Amino acid sequence: MGRFQPPHAAHVGSVQHALKHAPRVLVLVGSANLARSVHNPWSAPERTGMFRSALRDGGADVRRVTFRPLPDDFDAERWAAAVREQAAAVFGPAAALALGGFEKDASSAYLRWFPGWSRLNVPQTPGLNATDLRRVLFGGQALPAGVPAAVQAFLSAFVSTPAFARLQAEWQAVTVARAALPPGLHLTEERWLWRAGERVALHTRLGPIGRGLWELPGCQLPPGEQPRAGAEAVFAHPARSLVAPAAAHVFLGVPPPAFGFHSVPLATALARPRRFFEDHHVILTRLLGLD
Repeated sequence: MGRFQPPHAAHVGSVQHALKHAPRVLVLVGSANLARSVHNPWSAPERTGMFRSALRDGGADVRRVTFRPLPDDFDAERWAAAVREQAAAVFGPAAALALGGFEKDASSAYLRWFPGWSRLNVPQTPGLNATDLRRVLFGGQALPAGVPAAVQAFLSAFVSTPAFARLQAEWQAVTVARAALPPGLHLTEERWLWRAGERVALHTRLGPIGRGLWELPGCQLPPGEQPRAGAEAVFAHPARSLVAPAAAHVFLGVPPPAFGFHSVPLATALARPRRFFEDHHVILTRLLGLD
């Protein structure tokens, strides 16, 4: 399981290593429900295509590799349950399963969330990090070694698209916003969820971060300001926000007049998770009991 943003030689090597020890390998391409952002620039089909081509170029038998998209619920238990369901659907409920990976950092804690599965330790490739590859790409620098040729070809074409131009502007804006915050600061948001019949109130972002995406009406509070009481729920997953850790206090009802919004058919909003900023589609579906 991974985001593979983008796939690189260490990811390819992990699957090649797994193919030496198992007849079939399942690759779950994570965050498949999230909009393009500097954290998740490429869709699940785009990442699958890059990954599959890189494996084929490396001599792997791609007929033995199954790719499946995996949404991000920003909830560890839900996410782990979805992984187990995917594995059972592909291999069968009684299959003997091994989870391949190596302990990179705290984000690798999920490797311990599947008791009963055996472990396949994958050799670590030093010096490769998808975060650094994104930084180089959006910074206009040459990609380093370790990016498979198929991935390089895709990225070379991608930099000429409008999507790349928007993401590069977002990268610069996120970098500036992070630099302006004191170290270790946790942000607070107030958001409103208002459903009127079969329509829901949404706001379209206009700034460079998340431009054009839908969000729940509301705002980020100034540092040190406390949210009002009465929130229906608080969403504070450490990976939910692009700029810095942020807790969203979500209220049910009509948003205050200061926050502009427009009415969107609920069916349209539910069907388009990748049109939403950060985790706002997850918040919408969870609070409406539709997840």
